[in-house]
Amino acid sequence: MKKILLSTTALSLAACATASPPVGELAPAPATYNYAGALAETEKTDALWWETFNDPALDTLVNEALSANQDIAAGLAALRSARASVRIANASLFPQLSAGASASSDTEGDGLDDVSASARGSASYQLDLFGQNAADRRAARASYDAQAFDQRALELTIASEVAFTYFSVLAARERLEVAQSNLEISERIFNIVKVRYDAGDVSRFDLSSQEASLANARARLPQIEQQLVSLETALSVLLGRTPQGYTAPEGDILALTPPAINPGMPSELLLRRPDLLSAEAQLRAADANVAAAQRAFFPSVDLSAGVNAGLTGGTSVIGSLAASLAAPIFTGGRLEGQLSAAEARVDQQIARYRQATLNALRDVDVSLSALATAEQREDLLIVARDASQQSLSLAEIRYRSGADDLTSLLNAQSSYFNASDSLVQGRLDRLSAAVDLYAAIGGGWDG
Repeated sequence: MKKILLSTTALSLAACATASPPVGELAPAPATYNYAGALAETEKTDALWWETFNDPALDTLVNEALSANQDIAAGLAALRSARASVRIANASLFPQLSAGASASSDTEGDGLDDVSASARGSASYQLDLFGQNAADRRAARASYDAQAFDQRALELTIASEVAFTYFSVLAARERLEVAQSNLEISERIFNIVKVRYDAGDVSRFDLSSQEASLANARARLPQIEQQLVSLETALSVLLGRTPQGYTAPEGDILALTPPAINPGMPSELLLRRPDLLSAEAQLRAADANVAAAQRAFFPSVDLSAGVNAGLTGGTSVIGSLAASLAAPIFTGGRLEGQLSAAEARVDQQIARYRQATLNALRDVDVSLSALATAEQREDLLIVARDASQQSLSLAEIRYRSGADDLTSLLNAQSSYFNASDSLVQGRLDRLSAAVDLYAAIGGGWDG
């Protein structure tokens, strides 16, 4: 009766074995992005996406980080560990061989006549009649794939952080030059006010006001210098270098222009973005674990063979061959609990995959919108800088002649400084949006 029940249970489990639906059904993608615009018609970018910025210094930095960053090194070690797990799972599909030898001696005897020695060899093999070992192997392989995609995602993240940090360093240097130029303007205006004050043309109020403006201009420099130190040390750590003594390469942020980036179709994210590929691989592993948990209800068959040979007193060889069958009868709900847990993990991975897909689609459209907005804003900031520069020149002339008061001149100076500083930050925002878009679509294109 127990055998009949066992066979019935096994057949029912085999019948109800299911796999998760295809990823396209799990998270259907829209036809287009909302903010792709003309970018969808541009040429697709090579996989080495950082080279599209046409900055040799950036190319060198990214390549150095990919080879020396310690987070990437740790990820490679984890990948080797996952590969070893696949080899362990593969071993269950092959016979296991072992051999040994032993020798003993009667301590009361003389010479070697009392030494006895023997050798033995054995082989064992578990028949994978119902595919449990094969399911374990699929799970290990899928887990390895997930780890490989996680490593690719990590490399994409590091490359993106290097690009963003390098651009931030260039922006900080340019902002420092703007602040130094503003300080020079403040010193020039102070000299003008001092001359007019000494001549009795203006009151002490004008002189004190310009002294305050001059102090504020000087106070901006150490703040930006500190930001530059923080950025350069962060970049050195990304490169796997010690921060002490490191100086980032030179460059002109205003000479860098973001490339036109083709985001591809939303459906292509499922095949290109490494975090989605990792989530899909984890789902495959969870499916395989369900299959393995189902096969645990089936009987297992083990074959073994052995050879024992005496090496002294005349060689004698004894061989043996055995087979064993084991089937679970009552496990107190352990196997049922393992199966339920495995099925729950599949549902968990399906939800995670759907959520990751939604996040990825959002990331691309947000990055596309940010890139377009940053480009429009930069055009306006250029107009603002040029106009405020002209306004400052006119205000300085009018103040020298006494046509305007100091307040008008200081306002003009402040407007010019803010416009110049905002233009640098606007260019940084535009470059950062391009980097974010590359990260959102999974990097460049492989073919």
